[in-house]
Amino acid sequence: MPTPDSSTEGTGLMVALPAEAASLGVRGLRIGDCARWRHGWVVLSGIGAENAARAAELLLARGVERLANWGVAGALDERLSPGHVVIPERIRHAGDDRGFATDADAVERLVAALAGRLPVHRGTLWSARHPVASAADKRALAECSGAVAVDMEAASIAAIAARAGLPFIAVKAICDPADRELPASILSAMGDSEAGASLRMLSAIAFGGPASWRAARSLARDFAQARRALASAAAFAA
Repeated sequence: MPTPDSSTEGTGLMVALPAEAASLGVRGLRIGDCARWRHGWVVLSGIGAENAARAAELLLARGVERLANWGVAGALDERLSPGHVVIPERIRHAGDDRGFATDADAVERLVAALAGRLPVHRGTLWSARHPVASAADKRALAECSGAVAVDMEAASIAAIAARAGLPFIAVKAICDPADRELPASILSAMGDSEAGASLRMLSAIAFGGPASWRAARSLARDFAQARRALASAAAFAA
């Protein structure tokens, strides 16, 4: 995990997507691959809680001293825009569970390193089992959870870190604003990291009509902005 000091030996970063790994300068990974990165390891998990948990176990097998999740998230707070960075203080995944606190010292160091360079936010990150696609669902989740952003991996990694007695932190760049509505054709192809998922997404876009085309353009633009924010965060927090 990049921090403003040099105490990063043994850090294990989990990323869900190849583009998230590329923001760290790591390319060519396939799902389940681990690679050395700075003073630790990075592993490409694929999307979703189960994949993230398997990746976290791989990192534990490497003997890492802390776990981290690096990647993109959707906004629940309307004040967050694509390219904004969330460094959560707590990860939640269920209404009757307070979830997992992140490493407070690491949060402070990262916020200090990025402040003035990127729009940085704290708060709670919610980990969902499935994509949260409609503006109404995002508003409802924000109201009931108090979370500012939503992802699909952080809670499972935080749970493994807690079980192993290791500190955990997450860095998430917003790629999906709170007011976006994702068409059903694209939503049905999301959240699947198995072989052929990219082909299904392309098919959903190609045959989904104008609404899918517009959504795909917006998603691509905002994801690129989030990836640039992650690359900047990696450089500034080195």
